[in-house]
Amino acid sequence: MDWRLLDYAKDAEDVAAGLQVFLDEIPHYGKDITGNIAELFAISAALRHLDESLDLSRYGKYVGSIVAELNLVIPSLRYTLDDIRNMFGKSKRDSRQHPGAFPGTPQYAMIWEDLNVDLKEQGIALPARLEMYRVFLQGLFDILRGDPIDPDIERIQARLSRLLVRQEPVDSYFDRLSVDPRDSRPHMPRTQSTSRPRTPSTTRPQMGRFSTYPAPAPYPSHPQSPIYGERVPHSPIYGERIPHSPIYGERMPYIPPPVPELPHSPTYSNASSMTFSTDSSSGSAHWASKIFDGQHSSTPFRILGQSTKCLGRDEPGAIRRLLEDGFIKVLELPFEATDVWVRLYWRSSDERARILFLTLDQAHKKVSYCIPLTALKLLRTESCLQLCRVNRADGKLDLWANLRFTLYERMVLFYCTAIAMKRQDRVQTPQGLEDFFQPGEKIEFSGEIQDDNYLHAFRVLRDRDSGCVRFETTARRGAMKTIPIWTAFVTQYIGSKSWMRRVGSSTVQLRELHPYVFCDGYKPPRGASGRFELTFTNSEGMSPCIPLIRLSWY
Repeated sequence: MDWRLLDYAKDAEDVAAGLQVFLDEIPHYGKDITGNIAELFAISAALRHLDESLDLSRYGKYVGSIVAELNLVIPSLRYTLDDIRNMFGKSKRDSRQHPGAFPGTPQYAMIWEDLNVDLKEQGIALPARLEMYRVFLQGLFDILRGDPIDPDIERIQARLSRLLVRQEPVDSYFDRLSVDPRDSRPHMPRTQSTSRPRTPSTTRPQMGRFSTYPAPAPYPSHPQSPIYGERVPHSPIYGERIPHSPIYGERMPYIPPPVPELPHSPTYSNASSMTFSTDSSSGSAHWASKIFDGQHSSTPFRILGQSTKCLGRDEPGAIRRLLEDGFIKVLELPFEATDVWVRLYWRSSDERARILFLTLDQAHKKVSYCIPLTALKLLRTESCLQLCRVNRADGKLDLWANLRFTLYERMVLFYCTAIAMKRQDRVQTPQGLEDFFQPGEKIEFSGEIQDDNYLHAFRVLRDRDSGCVRFETTARRGAMKTIPIWTAFVTQYIGSKSWMRRVGSSTVQLRELHPYVFCDGYKPPRGASGRFELTFTNSEGMSPCIPLIRLSWY
């Protein structure tokens, strides 16, 4: 394969020269920009050394050992350089320009900040990314010479793999697959624009306050939030009276979601962290866009189920109709080695949710399947989620799609996101389509916790196959009591004596926790120290929790 290493070396130098303009215009970012310029020239030098070393007369016997690595680092570098080059073209006056600024002056600081935010949200910030490229390329040169392999190379390779699948756009990936089906990873022409549109610069629009799960504020049409949980006057388990209040929070202020982002990466692997996306044109954002942030552990299943497939009916115009009907894409999840992408769409006006299944048929023709989430029943079978719909002829359940996961955490996050969006939909789910996940998990501990005036059920769950351990809270009562409010993966803390400690008669404090919240406007409780805390309604009910977490199940 022709990697055109000298071309990319020259591209890196050109981008470094372009950054010099920003260095002159925004000297307060001089330290960061200077560091990036230095890394770009170092990357150029590493590429030139590699180009010389690939001469078969010198280190030819080692060339085959770095083919896969070059196929990883060169496309990722290309996307990053394209992103920076696109920043150079942003010279129009921005609507947020400070009063009194010279008309027509590019907003260099703002453009620079936007670029860094976008790249960081792909998973790796620009300075760290350039450093990784440089170290990785230098490590490949060492491999060619037969020197010992730097132990950091394997770690960097894994991070670059995750980064690359965030960078590649799904539409261009489908197009490339269609052009040459014999090539498992067709090469994208270097001249093709691969950067994503930037986050819009307009002010965040006013968000509606339809009651979601849990409700960030009381909603007039649901004064007692009967759908999301009834008022809890007392605890039937411990008998402790709790003041009347909707299940989640009149005291909890409404926190609007951040400015929505445009779609990031489409080409993705189950072994990687998920990028999130929303459509900024609608002025709406959704909590699901923040779920797959890549900050969870990665615990593989030991036993894999049947491959991913969809048995629905092909709907060629599904994406167009979704957009015409006001839906925005809030989540996109690729599935490994199956040429399948699953998207979740949402409409802000009525909280309606759709699932879209995209794939290629045997003739490498694009096919798409779409159905409301409220029409599906989600069931876990080993490492798979089965999405079933009702057969109108006999009333029985038929398989609509089977989604196979390789990582437990990704299955949990997708399941919790899908069922939460399904139940937050204003169209009621028909009876018989209740979702079920727990057969593969064992409840190691359960209790009742209090968040201000609201009661939640708290569980410690361990997956029987992967061995992963997670926390989960749900509403104590009400129609939403089977839908997680938040979950957190804690396997890495099991056996640690310092991670969880008692700070009160019925309160435990967690040194670290990364909860995933499946609703708007809710944050798990923290203490005065800023650390997460769990306050149990009964100290005796809390007692088994700490020693249990300090045990090792392996």
